[in-house]
Amino acid sequence: MRIILIFYVLIISSCQSETSFEFSTYWWKSSTKLNTQQKEFLNTNNINKIYLRIFDLKFDEKNSSILIPKVYSGFNDINTIPVIYIENKIFSKFNIDTIYNLIQQNIKLAIEKEIINSTNNLQIDCDWTLTTKEPYFQLLKALSKGIKGLSATIRLHQIKYAQATGIPPVEKGIVMIYNLESPADVNIKNSIFSYDKAMQYLEGYLDKYPLKIAIALPAFSWGVHYHHGKIKSLMSDFNPEKIDNMNMSKNKDGYYKSKKAHFYNTHRISNRDEIRYECPKIEELNKMMTFLIHNIKQDSTEIIFFSLNSNFLTNNKINYEKIISTYN
Repeated sequence: MRIILIFYVLIISSCQSETSFEFSTYWWKSSTKLNTQQKEFLNTNNINKIYLRIFDLKFDEKNSSILIPKVYSGFNDINTIPVIYIENKIFSKFNIDTIYNLIQQNIKLAIEKEIINSTNNLQIDCDWTLTTKEPYFQLLKALSKGIKGLSATIRLHQIKYAQATGIPPVEKGIVMIYNLESPADVNIKNSIFSYDKAMQYLEGYLDKYPLKIAIALPAFSWGVHYHHGKIKSLMSDFNPEKIDNMNMSKNKDGYYKSKKAHFYNTHRISNRDEIRYECPKIEELNKMMTFLIHNIKQDSTEIIFFSLNSNFLTNNKINYEKIISTYN
């Protein structure tokens, strides 16, 4: 009887270590007009929450000021969580009061223009460093006094080296498992997502992170455009299937090489330029979901796909819908 009881306790404890998932998406574009495919993806998968980037705080080097790009409108009949992106450099150039007041002013404008209804929930996206940690955390503490559901994004190195980088003083952290390496590096195959690379930061660390978390996973692609061996730009939604074979050819190493000067959408491609196509591999995303279900020590976890405004997500909706149906 005692052996049976011990076995039962082990079974129960192993079940309790697994988390359930709910799914949502980001929207990272100035226009909030949804096309038919995007609406269908939301409806088919019962997704009723969108994280909308409402404005940025970026440093203007030329004028030593803060630029504030904004969205034009909001979403109707969709639960919207506002997101604010803050460039890390802002904290070394301006004091906390200035940053805090700008945020409050622009949040007020977003409410007045009915882009958002309230700031009961707010997400701050900033890749803080050791030198900006103190002022950034001060800002988060100030914001949390008036915002109940304040969350902040967390990069993978901030998971592995949490003791040094600190734990943001927020209700929830969003672990961003994408953009793992520099796209400027010609020696890597995929800067957007690699399961093995992510494991170097997550395995043995994620389950010990002392904050409630959500997970952001990639649902986008790009082309890394190289000119004379150096990165020139990132081409959003680059699609190899739309390449004109008269203009470009695929090399054995996976790069696409230009045969002559031409345009791909609005991007000018010079002769002999190279483009490395990058996107998340669905089999690696499935491996990540398996890891997450066993290594997040909380009852439920939100998975946020970045992003609904990417053509890659809707073009590969079947693969993402399989993930959702498997783990929802």
